[in-house]
Amino acid sequence: MNKLDDIDFMSFIGKQESQFITNLSEFSDDIKNRFKHGTNIFGDELPWSKTHDHFRMRPSEVTIWAGINGHGKSLVLSHVMAHLMKTTTCLIASLEMPIVSTGNRLLRQIGGLDNPTERYIQQMLDWTNGRLWIYDELDTVKSERILGMCIYAMTELNIKHIVIDSLMKCGINGDDYNKQKSFVDRLCWAAKTHGGHIHLVHHMRKGRSEHEAPDKFDVKGAGEITDLVDNLVIVHRNKDKEMQIQKGEQINEGEPDTTLTIAKQRHGEWEGKINLWFHKVSNQFLPGPNTKPEWFDTKKVDPA
Repeated sequence: MNKLDDIDFMSFIGKQESQFITNLSEFSDDIKNRFKHGTNIFGDELPWSKTHDHFRMRPSEVTIWAGINGHGKSLVLSHVMAHLMKTTTCLIASLEMPIVSTGNRLLRQIGGLDNPTERYIQQMLDWTNGRLWIYDELDTVKSERILGMCIYAMTELNIKHIVIDSLMKCGINGDDYNKQKSFVDRLCWAAKTHGGHIHLVHHMRKGRSEHEAPDKFDVKGAGEITDLVDNLVIVHRNKDKEMQIQKGEQINEGEPDTTLTIAKQRHGEWEGKINLWFHKVSNQFLPGPNTKPEWFDTKKVDPA
């Protein structure tokens, strides 16, 4: 009798799952598009043209932005969001930093300067309307609330890029690997289901020295985190160069100030390093040592 009950139950489950069984030809348009355009050139671009043929931020994906504490991962990601706002919509949940601080550095990156006039500040703020949303919470927020916020943002506000800064502020203990894995898994489900791209800031384990660039095996917490997400970007500052500058020593301007390592790109063929130079006044990361910071035309550029 128990066996019959089990068979009936599994048959019921099977009928429920039948809605997900279909012919491959149902996806013909998407497959043809993939053959035509490939994976590397599909999705939103980083601010630097030299990366456009190598790495994109595609819909329905999750990217971890990892790095040693104080190496600028949040600042780099802020620059990326400022760039994305030209063509799409973004939401920033900066749980580690007050909104005023987040807004200050974001406007510096948009305006390309550190001391804009009050009129220009208002112009930039007006430009962000309809492009940028802020999650007005600070410090630790339960993971269920973060997940719900992401789903609402994607389904009700049609937001395409969501920043969660950071995982350790999502109400999960650092040693609770099962909850970390479960939360990241649910973020991946939410992104795939609702078509947005979720950017999750995360920290590295403490190594022997912050002068040594970490790799994907140094990401803090559950090892499954990097297995689950689509992309892993590691941000690393050139501390050796900074120390040379502080000591007044001669430096090699050709050495980058910051390196982004694309350590994982599930749906792209390229992994490697992106060298960047930091422009202190604008807080922008530039593609070369002699490149000038970008000035956003906040009057003419409209989101798609």
